[in-house]
Amino acid sequence: MRFRKGVLMKKQVFRERECIHQDDGVEGEYYNGVFYVQALQRLPVDVALQIAGKVEPFFWSDAPEILVWLCRNCAAEVGVAESPRAIAQPARRQE
Repeated sequence: MRFRKGVLMKKQVFRERECIHQDDGVEGEYYNGVFYVQALQRLPVDVALQIAGKVEPFFWSDAPEILVWLCRNCAAEVGVAESPRAIAQPARRQE
């Protein structure tokens, strides 16, 4: 934990989840977990289940702490590619 101007600040740690295509060497982006979950919730159930099955599982309640790497095709399928705000900023990523 860090202190800044007398305020206790907790360093936020992000965990990463990836679609099944990352090992194929295709291009992709890290997306905010909350945007990913919200995009899934807008889809029909059968489509959402199919897409969610391509990404390493996580509890949706943990979404604020999750970065989801999606290839361009998976991002387009789920609908997060259409929202520039959904892309996680590289400076925020913890490696």
